[in-house]
Amino acid sequence: MTIAPTVRGWCPGLHTPMEAADGWLVRVRPPLGRLSGAQARQIARAATMHGNGLIELTSRGNLQLRGLTSDGTRAFAHDMRIAGLASADAATEARRGLLLSPLAGIDPAAAPDAPDVIRALDTALTNADTLRGLPAKFVIAVECGGHVPAGTLRADIVARTTNTGWMVVCGDRALACPGADVARIAVSLAHALAAMEPVMRPLRDPTLGQAAFARIRMPDTATAPSARPHRPVLAGPLPGHAMGVVLPPGPIAARMLEDIARWCDERGNGHMRVAPWRAIVLEQCDMPPPLPGLITQGDDPRLRVWACIGTRGCACATRDVIADAHALAPDLPPGVSLHVSGCAKGCAHPAPADITLVAGPGGYGLCPHGRADNTPVDIGLSLAQIHPIVRGWSPAPHRSHPTPREN
Repeated sequence: MTIAPTVRGWCPGLHTPMEAADGWLVRVRPPLGRLSGAQARQIARAATMHGNGLIELTSRGNLQLRGLTSDGTRAFAHDMRIAGLASADAATEARRGLLLSPLAGIDPAAAPDAPDVIRALDTALTNADTLRGLPAKFVIAVECGGHVPAGTLRADIVARTTNTGWMVVCGDRALACPGADVARIAVSLAHALAAMEPVMRPLRDPTLGQAAFARIRMPDTATAPSARPHRPVLAGPLPGHAMGVVLPPGPIAARMLEDIARWCDERGNGHMRVAPWRAIVLEQCDMPPPLPGLITQGDDPRLRVWACIGTRGCACATRDVIADAHALAPDLPPGVSLHVSGCAKGCAHPAPADITLVAGPGGYGLCPHGRADNTPVDIGLSLAQIHPIVRGWSPAPHRSHPTPREN
């Protein structure tokens, strides 16, 4: 029997685990998106000791561990605090939800004061103990330009570098300011949004931006620049003597994270950055680790594939979508993106993809140029029927797609 998808309404965290079909989920949010090799190995060992040894990288650059018991979640949280990877206080940990450009401070083309802006914002959020009531998925991003261009990160409040300094974007409004003022303005906006009734997210309702700026007595804003959804290539050599590797769709075994950490220590400076897009950036490294399955080339089609845990860990799914995604990836034409979802929630990729496949009891539903919650143009497709559809797909967003199948 298929279980109807349940929208939980929050993201699991270190102190707020969430139950799934394969046990409890927890997430580690590395401070400022950075891990030492030793800390990465501690996470890998804890994943095996307290969970089922599977680790995922989320769209916010968090590490998600699976298969924990209720007691295991508490033991894991303790281990992460000892490792310096979490705040002891759940409220403080929740406030420090920053989405950061993974090349801040090392990309020569990025804003040189970005590390200062990031540290000031993190400190301001840590000390903002009166900031309560924001939705759990609320997030603040910092975009510093360069290889990861402005407009790339989607967040409720975005600090974005410009040709003349910085701007703070909230919903559909933006305010230019010096880098030294970014933290104060961003945290003030967060307080303003938390005080609204009902509390909503600018990422969902951009018109909230104008009201939030007015509440902090900064109504002299401009229309926010249009976001440019972009997935920068982070596989291979990167600016600033860094090396990017990308995890394949689906979870990895904890051993792979241990091996990456060992390579980071031996061939880099002992530090790595976890990023959106399933990417890990190894600092001061000139060669990717030679690990089977790891994506190290910028033209790998798996960079354009998303898949959730499927039947390996979700009661809502009806298929092993990870296996199906890997089987379809070699057929993917250049420039075409593919999302294989276990249900209509689309957890792995909420945005549209060129080809979105949604698993159902009788096969896959096909949503061309859409999201998993869109109405499919065809249902009940087998994997054998989907292979030729994928091979013949056009990347043009409004061009007619191949006929799904003969009726």
